[in-house]
Amino acid sequence: MSSFSNNMENTAEHGNSSKFLELIIYIIFLFGPLTGNIIMVLFHVLSVEFSVSPNTILIAIPAFMFPFAITQLFSGAISDLKGRFPVLFTGLIIFGIAMLLAALSFSLEMYAIANILGGIGFGLINPVLIALLTDITPPPNIPKKMGFLGASANLGVGLGPLIASQMILIGWRSIYILFIGITIFGLLYLIFSKRPHQKISEETGIRVLISQLSVELRRSVVILMLFSAFLISHTYLAINIWTSRSLFGNESLVGLILGIAGVGAAIVGSLTGSAIKKKGAGIPLIVGSILLFVGLISLLLIGDITQAEKFVFLAIGWIISGLAGGILFPTITYYSQILSPKRRGALAGLLTAGYFIGIALVPTTLAPISELYGITGIYLIILGISVLFVICLFLLYKVAKQRVLNQGPSSH
Repeated sequence: MSSFSNNMENTAEHGNSSKFLELIIYIIFLFGPLTGNIIMVLFHVLSVEFSVSPNTILIAIPAFMFPFAITQLFSGAISDLKGRFPVLFTGLIIFGIAMLLAALSFSLEMYAIANILGGIGFGLINPVLIALLTDITPPPNIPKKMGFLGASANLGVGLGPLIASQMILIGWRSIYILFIGITIFGLLYLIFSKRPHQKISEETGIRVLISQLSVELRRSVVILMLFSAFLISHTYLAINIWTSRSLFGNESLVGLILGIAGVGAAIVGSLTGSAIKKKGAGIPLIVGSILLFVGLISLLLIGDITQAEKFVFLAIGWIISGLAGGILFPTITYYSQILSPKRRGALAGLLTAGYFIGIALVPTTLAPISELYGITGIYLIILGISVLFVICLFLLYKVAKQRVLNQGPSSH
């Protein structure tokens, strides 16, 4: 009887530990998009602080996103070989140093360096969190958990500008001080927490790392997943970046709309995971694609989005596009965790690398269009990219279904 009781207590303790670890994963995961998106409401205050033009502040986006994306190409695969927690610990230390440097910045150059370090640090963290969550989740529940993870990311996209728009009233440096505090908490948890078991590969080294990545990159379904992740950044996230830039001087409005969109995207992201578990990925892909086009067409019909009387219609179109992202991003993330269970860290890294390389390129690739045709031209280009994106999603769904999903999502 006592043995049975002890087993029950150990099971309960393990369950509670896993649930708390899951909560920590969600909290840390939202930090990537949160950190990357606060710049959308800092254009004005930083241009005054560093005595530069608002357009110059755009350098902060690729400064964070390129190192963030490139690091993720390898960090997920490294965690497959070396373990999740050592990679997470290293990433949090680098990210904490970056946030301290950002808080102390007295020039745009110093601020850009802080963003580069922040990108490297969180690049070590981001895909590892996806793989770690899958490690501690029973296979039938993976779609649901990926939905929650996508919800967390979308919440970060919305909350970043919303929190920053309020905290700049105290002082923009306070934002980074808050990030430092949460990073320290994450480090302390990793040091003292009970870690779940992970089977570590006996073969390590650069050759093994490159081999793992090359094996996956030779698969057409992985290429489609990677390309889909790249293209999604040029849809709803491109809308966020360029609409925010066009509304320069209306930081509170931008923060409010993105906050509402982020909460809405988090809700539909959570529902998406459950829908995939019950019905597969087809319906979420269709609904998300429809919402993306509805949001874009609504924004195109507005015309001059800077007119105050059109702000309500702007908010509606913007929020609808955010809901599309809330559905589509968790669906693509789900694929990264079921296409190759033995290399889920590597696939998570490839997915997030493609996604954030796309975000890093958005300010550059669309800048000429903005100069020639304004925000309407930007929306038209995004509409064309969205068509290509939906075609890619359809191909991903068909190929993945043939190779992996023909037994049902719950079997993975």
